[in-house]
Amino acid sequence: MDQTLFLLIIIGILAIVLIIILWLFRKGKTVTGEARTEYIAGLNFLLADEKDKALEKLRSTVRMDTEFIDAYIKIGDILRSQGAADGAIKIHRDLLVRPNLSDNQRIAVNKALAKDYQAAKKFPQALQACDHILDVERGNAWAKDFQLAIFEEMGDWQSAYNVVRKNSKLPKDEKNIRLACYKVEQGRQSVALNQEHDARVHYREAIKLSPDCVQGFLELADSYMRDKRPSDALDALKNLIQKNPNFPELAFARLKHVLFDLGQFGEIEEVYRDLLKSNPQVVEAQLGLAEIYEKKGEIRHAVDVCNKALSYDPDRVDVKLMLVRLQSKLGRDERAADIASELAGQLLKDRNRYICNVCNYTNQDYFWHCPQCNSWNTAKRRV
Repeated sequence: MDQTLFLLIIIGILAIVLIIILWLFRKGKTVTGEARTEYIAGLNFLLADEKDKALEKLRSTVRMDTEFIDAYIKIGDILRSQGAADGAIKIHRDLLVRPNLSDNQRIAVNKALAKDYQAAKKFPQALQACDHILDVERGNAWAKDFQLAIFEEMGDWQSAYNVVRKNSKLPKDEKNIRLACYKVEQGRQSVALNQEHDARVHYREAIKLSPDCVQGFLELADSYMRDKRPSDALDALKNLIQKNPNFPELAFARLKHVLFDLGQFGEIEEVYRDLLKSNPQVVEAQLGLAEIYEKKGEIRHAVDVCNKALSYDPDRVDVKLMLVRLQSKLGRDERAADIASELAGQLLKDRNRYICNVCNYTNQDYFWHCPQCNSWNTAKRRV
């Protein structure tokens, strides 16, 4: 074979290779473009909450482009939202086997996987997924917050306590009240195990962390009562009233029971008076004092106290109900009827007494852990 022919063959082979490369490149560009179009269509269906159609488009995306990681993540997310957490786990876990994931992609996949495991109640695995995120990005705030939420959902209050204690970014007051709430929960767990002494240790730690932790005082008093120690329960309730007068109604119901057990029911009048000297706006104390006056037959004094209570809180139903009764006893039927009529209109409205100052959840009963947004110690009396 002469040199010219050999050169022509080499040139021909190179030309064919170049044509093949260009064809593959164009085909790849076309496939990638079509995949992206399908992906965008899938996102639009997601925004419209048409998940089945979104799933169809996203699956079409990954058939066209098997390297489209975000499409795989969203497919798993949709499955999880539809109750198929195990299917989501398989899709997301398989992605982690790929050797060419970027750090951002590895974080995104582990975030999705943590949510999958949470939905499947596989909490240790969810925590492990968060650890993998922190291995990639040590200070990842999402992973730390999610771990805390998992500890709370597990009821692992000591671990939750440790996470918050190490979080230096939280304001001091917010951190202390959260830590106090966790101590209360630890105490409640001890009570469930009939370990009252250990429970009281936790409750006292909660109170020391934050005097705003109303539940700590209440649980401490209840624990003393279960152990037949009413004097100590009385001290706990008096401390609550002195240090946190914002929710006295929570203490007074227990206070009457404790004083009755001690045979000192008459002392409650003194408790009311002492509180009102420094906190005259505490309507529960005014109401309690009015009840005592009524029992003594001092009806006019009881009316005066009720009117004073209404000057601080004009919408208090219980005070108005007492006034109706008191005015009737004084023979002031017309005045009693006016108050009753006003009260009837008021009762037609929603009268949930407590509201979460984070998400506006309301409830008739006091709560220290909001069941709607999971915030701690955010219940305030509704205006």
